[in-house]
Amino acid sequence: MTILRTIAAAGLTVAAGAALGAAQAAPQVERLRGTIERVEAETVTIRTRAGATETVRLVPGTRVAQLAPASLDQVKDGSFIGTAAKAGAKPGDPPVALEVLIFPESLRGAGEGHYPWDRLPDGAASGPVETSMTNGTVKAPEVETSMTNGTVKAPEVETTMTNGTVAGGPATAGGRTLTVSYKGQTLAVAVPPGTPVVMLEPADRAVLKPGAKIFASAVREGDRLEARSISVGKDGLTPPM
Repeated sequence: MTILRTIAAAGLTVAAGAALGAAQAAPQVERLRGTIERVEAETVTIRTRAGATETVRLVPGTRVAQLAPASLDQVKDGSFIGTAAKAGAKPGDPPVALEVLIFPESLRGAGEGHYPWDRLPDGAASGPVETSMTNGTVKAPEVETSMTNGTVKAPEVETTMTNGTVAGGPATAGGRTLTVSYKGQTLAVAVPPGTPVVMLEPADRAVLKPGAKIFASAVREGDRLEARSISVGKDGLTPPM
């Protein structure tokens, strides 16, 4: 009887530990893309691209920003960027950017790293594709120089971008390659012509209006969604990420 009680007690301890572990598990992060339908005191109702309706709660830590149109020319050595990219056409090819986001200096370091992202529409494919996200600093490549009759010539170099500091790369008829550094690593990302480029601008909740196109990151706990961040497309822009 004592043995049975000991086994039963051990089973309860394991079950309690499992329940506690589940309770302490990281909350589920969801990315919402769509149009604001309604704004109330502490909530925003969104009609997603898939046609569903989601209501997210605004909390004191919710970051609100605007996304403004930008160009690849604004990506300089030292810029902190994020880029969602698909795999290259064949093994060994750099990932191909589907969008580039330029962060303001106040958000340097946000989400730094290289990690799986989401399924995004791809104009070159028949449907959505799996993507990765790289946030880092663009770094200018180090190059060897030579001197001939007083003229300095630098070799042509390819650069890559990976959610971090941007390293300037050559522009070609086929696009541009950026080198992104993050957490001691670098990644080259090919940016084809026509790739959407946007600039993140700080904003307040006044930009949250019905009809605005948004990208939101939220945490789901049961039926409750709390917004970590909401980025609103400026002047009708649709967030590309």
